Parts: sequence; structure tokens; C-alpha cells
Amino acid sequence: MTTKLAKRIGFCFGVRRAVSLAEAALKRDGEAHSLGSIIHNPQVVARLSKKGLKVADNVAAIKSGTVVVSSHGISPKISRSIKKRGLKLIDTTCPFVLNAQRIVRSLSGDGYKVIILGEARHPEVKALVDFASLDTIVVRDKSEASKLKISNNDYIGIISQTTQSTDNFLDVVETIRKKRPRELKIINTICKDVEERQRAARILAKKVDAMLIVGGKNSANTKRLFEICRKLQKNSHLVETEKEIARGWFKPNSIIGVTSGASTPDWLVKKVINAIREKGGCIING
Repeated sequence: MTTKLAKRIGFCFGVRRAVSLAEAALKRDGEAHSLGSIIHNPQVVARLSKKGLKVADNVAAIKSGTVVVSSHGISPKISRSIKKRGLKLIDTTCPFVLNAQRIVRSLSGDGYKVIILGEARHPEVKALVDFASLDTIVVRDKSEASKLKISNNDYIGIISQTTQSTDNFLDVVETIRKKRPRELKIINTICKDVEERQRAARILAKKVDAMLIVGGKNSANTKRLFEICRKLQKNSHLVETEKEIARGWFKPNSIIGVTSGASTPDWLVKKVINAIREKGGCIING
């Protein structure tokens, strides 16, 4: 077997920054709390936990000390609550997410009804909704967008969760455009790193006999990579660790493609590659 690696793997800039800020806080203070997982990778969260990062479900559960805000961001209301309780706040929100938050606030402040393409329960999207002064609408895809009631008097602004796929975003935009609102503002807030990973994954999936997508199963961008790869290569598998790899996925002389989510560390990818090597693979960087 031979293995080809996607051109972009390992942590993205935003995740690397978040983990670095959290580690610096732990080194300085000994321990800290995060509201939910700081990033969506269980193995990294477990490592940070051993260093003193405790995960809390809500602000009320944190009595004192430092709060590390997840890379997915938090709502202004929660930020105010943290400061009101006298807790130290370290904001690791991804710069791309911060930009999306500013855009939502601006569009809403200018009177636009904001439509967000994304997963309503994802922490990034929940925070984005709270940045609007007017009601917002969250849709998962063009099917949900097609059911929206939009009149020719409506001012509509469309943005995206930063980890969505470009194809999904364009499909939703076209669906809303056909409803002919009075004015339509379209702002692509998909992270450039995510777009590049998706593009590289598409190219690679067409050239291989199997695809492994390495990353947390609770990671939106990793799941999106898996969905993209599976459309092009049915023999695609999402794995969190090397322990999930099954011999039955590969045949002799197979070419195996490997990509990873933006919150997947290099060391996890290397473990997957080593596991393939142990099963008879010869690594060829692609």
C-alpha cells in the first residue's frame, strides 16, 4: 500500500493559537476553566485536562480563577457574566470567528435580517446568533432555506458558520436569491484554511482507493471533510485515533489518502500514518 497526505494537515492557525493561549494560562496560574471544549478534539482536551484545564458547562459552575474562552467564541451576554463574577477572561476565539461576529452585529445593526448557514446547536453559531440585535435565522442547507418565507420588502444578509463547505454556502445563497428579497448582502465568512483543506481533500479523494479523515467526531470541520470525501470516494473513513483503523478497509496495492480536521494535532496524524505503515504501507508525501 502507498499513502498520500493532503497538502494541509494538523492544527489550523486559530486552533494552534487557542491551545497556545490555554497552555500559557495553565503554566502561569496552575489551573483554569474552559466553557465547554476549548477545541473539538477529545485527545487534545484530555491532554490539557492533565495540565489543569477543567471543562465547565456554564459560568455559574466556575467560582473563581481564570476562564479560557473556546476557539468557537461566546456570546456578549456570557462575556459580561464572566466579568461580572470577577473572573479573569482569556479569549481564544478564532480570528475568523471574531470577524463573523462583527459582521453579524453590523448587518443586524443596519436593519438586515441575518441568515446564518450552520448547525444551530454548535457553540460558534449559538454565539453568532447572540451578536444580532434583530432576530436571526439558522439553516443547515438549501432544503431548510427553501422553506423560509421571504418577501420582496425584506433586507437579508447571509453569512456562514466558519467551518461550512463552500458548495453548501453557494447552494443556500442561490436558494435565497430566487426568493427575490428587496436587498441581499452575501458575505462569505468560511475560514480560508477550511476552504483550502476541503479543496485539497477533493483533489486527493479522486486519486486514491481509500481516504482516512483524522479528527474529533464532534468537530464540525472534520465531519464536513468526511462528507466531501465520501461523495468522491465511498471507501472513506473518519477516525479519531489509529486504534479505529480496520484492515478490511484496504486491499493490497491500495493508495490511501490521509487528511485531517483543523483541530487535529500533528502527533495524531503521525500515529495514524505509523499504523498504516505497520499494516504494510509505504509512505509517500502527496
